[in-house]
Amino acid sequence: MKLKVVVLLIIAFTFSGCIIGTVASLPFKAVGAVTNVVAPSAVGDTISGVGDVVDAAIPF
Repeated sequence: MKLKVVVLLIIAFTFSGCIIGTVASLPFKAVGAVTNVVAPSAVGDTISGVGDVVDAAIPF
């Protein structure tokens, strides 16, 4: 069972793309999620969208 979990995690990390882009986009996604709680969802979704663009724009 543990081996299956490890294999699934390795596959997920392999196909998830670059870790640098994910780390760079993480603050935007976190702030967008928090903003969705206190502001209209359009504002939070826009901030989270910036994080998605950053994640996609960094190729390494």
